[in-house]
This record gives sequence, C-alpha cells and structure tokens, in this order.
Amino acid sequence: MKNLYHSETKKVFLTFDDGPSTVTPTILDTLKKENVKATFFVLGSRVEAMPETVKRIYEEGHYIANHGYTHVYSFIYASPQAVLNEYNQCNDAVKNAIGVPEYNSHLFRFPGGLIGGKYAEIKSQAKELLSQNDILHVDWNALSGDAETTQPTIEYEMQRIQETVTGKSSVVILLHDAEAKAVTSEALPQIICWLKENGYEFKNFYEIIK
Repeated sequence: MKNLYHSETKKVFLTFDDGPSTVTPTILDTLKKENVKATFFVLGSRVEAMPETVKRIYEEGHYIANHGYTHVYSFIYASPQAVLNEYNQCNDAVKNAIGVPEYNSHLFRFPGGLIGGKYAEIKSQAKELLSQNDILHVDWNALSGDAETTQPTIEYEMQRIQETVTGKSSVVILLHDAEAKAVTSEALPQIICWLKENGYEFKNFYEIIK
C-alpha cells in the first residue's frame, strides 16, 4: 500500500463510496460488460438495507471495503475507538450479507478522507488504532467530481477525470454509487472507455490484500 501511487505501468483502481444504492446494479452491469473489477467502500447501514446487492458485488469479483456504518461525522469521529467500532459494525453487516463469517476487508476509507478537517486529530489517532488491528486505509489521487456539485453532468465528470488522472501512472479514482450521484452510473461507460484508450489497466485491492 505504501507504494500504491508508484508504478512503472499505468494502472487504475475504480473505487465507489457510500453504497450500495439503487444505482449500484447499473454500475455492476457496466463493470460486467466491460470486464472491469472495482472496489466498493460500503456503508454498513446501506449494506443492511440492500444485502442482495452486496452479495452480488462480492460474487462478481469486486472488492468490498469498509466506509464505516453511519457516515455521520459527529458519530464516527467522536473518538478513535468510535472509528474502529464503526469499522467493525460495517464489517459485521458485510459478513451477514455475503454469508462469509470470516470475511474482513482489512481496508478502510475515512469519510471525508484522512487528511484535514475539524476531526484531523481524531482521524490521525484512529489511523494508528486501525493499524494496530491490521486495518489499512486508502484515500484517492483522482476523482470524478461527483461530490463537488449538487448536479454534476456527464461532461463535468469526464472533465474532472481527465484533469485529475492525466500525468499519473497509478491512479485511485473517487466515485460514488449513492442515489444522489446517479449521473456517475451514466458516465461510467465513458470513464472506462477513456481510461482504456489512455492505456490504463484496471486493478482492485485483491491484488494487494490477499
């Protein structure tokens, strides 16, 4: 993970936050059609609401990673232990949904990202606590812009992808599969096409976390 952003070849990790939702099946359909594996940073509360979708994500070979349970900053960042508790609560929800009692993704994404914000000190302490429990974390170094405006368009997302990906060899792209970001599911075929045309090979975290 320390060398994630350093690569001799061009590779890309598509990562989807905040799901599953009603748009997740459309995203999965596109990924299947394009033969692309992605990583889903799921919310435990959404996993409990849509367990069949989570099971489909798992069975189709995508990596199910952890985004906490609530996504409510005042809850999850109440203390470092609260972060770990939310990780565990989400992980338990995933275990139940996919029917694999021993499942543990060992991979967390801090809501809002690890760096900065009013909870920066709590996040820093939580990072150490997670590490002590064999839990890695990852942010992103490129994005679709689907969280930057209330009504993103396909054109806007393509522009942000091109702006933030170009010039990088190893890319982790932040996308969302939440209902409010449904345009991302519409833009995904174009995003994948552009990445393929520019020589990127699609990866997911099964290749790093065995």
